[in-house]
Amino acid sequence: MPESIPLVYWPVLLVVAYILGAIPFAQVLARFRGIDLREAGTRNVGAGNLRSQTSWRWGLVAGLLDAAKGFFPVLVAQRMGLGPGSAGLAGMAAVVGHNWSIFMRGRAGRGMATSAGVLLALHPVLLVWTGGWSLVGFRYGGGVAGFLGWGLLPIVAAAIGAPGTESLFFLALAVVLMARRVQGNKDDRHRLRTTLDRVVFDTDRAVEPLGKSSKQPLAP
Repeated sequence: MPESIPLVYWPVLLVVAYILGAIPFAQVLARFRGIDLREAGTRNVGAGNLRSQTSWRWGLVAGLLDAAKGFFPVLVAQRMGLGPGSAGLAGMAAVVGHNWSIFMRGRAGRGMATSAGVLLALHPVLLVWTGGWSLVGFRYGGGVAGFLGWGLLPIVAAAIGAPGTESLFFLALAVVLMARRVQGNKDDRHRLRTTLDRVVFDTDRAVEPLGKSSKQPLAP
C-alpha cells in the first residue's frame, strides 16, 4: 500500500474506531436478559455491571467484545503501515467511544477492557503490568490499584524500551481512563462522594428509587 494512502484514510479510521467503540455491547447483552444497565446496579454500562446483574459468563462475553473494540482498530492501523503512536490513537478513539458513547448519549463504561485490547495489539507484554494491578484491585477492592497500574504505565513502557511515541500514547491513555474513572455516574447526586469511592474503593454509589445508595464493583 502506498505511504500516502494511510495518511488519507487515518482520520476515517479514527471515526470508525470511535463508532465501533461506542457500541455498548454490555447493554445489548443485558437487553437480552431484560435488563437496562443504566437503571441497574452501578448504572455503569460495562461488563462488570453486567456480570453483577447476570453471571460471570455474560460479563466475560461483554469483556471480550469490549477488548476486541480496542484491538482491531490498532491492528488495522498497523496493517496500514502506521507507527505505534498513530496506531495507538486509533485504539484510543475506540476507548473514548466506549467511555463516552454517542449511542448512550454520554457516559458508558470505563474503558478498561477496551484499553486492554489496545495493549494486546500494541504492546502485549504490558498486559502483565496492568493485569497484575487489576488482580490486586479485584482481590482487595482498592481503586487506587487501578490508578497506580494505569498511571505508571507510561513509565513502565519507557523502562522496557518502548518507543517515545508509544510511551506518550500510554500517558494520554492513562489520562483518559482516570478522567472517566473519577466522573461517576451521569446525574449522580453525590459527585464528591462518588469520586472518592471510585478512587479509593473502586465503587459507585447507585441512586435507587427510595433514595438509598448501594455500592457495587465498577464495570470495565
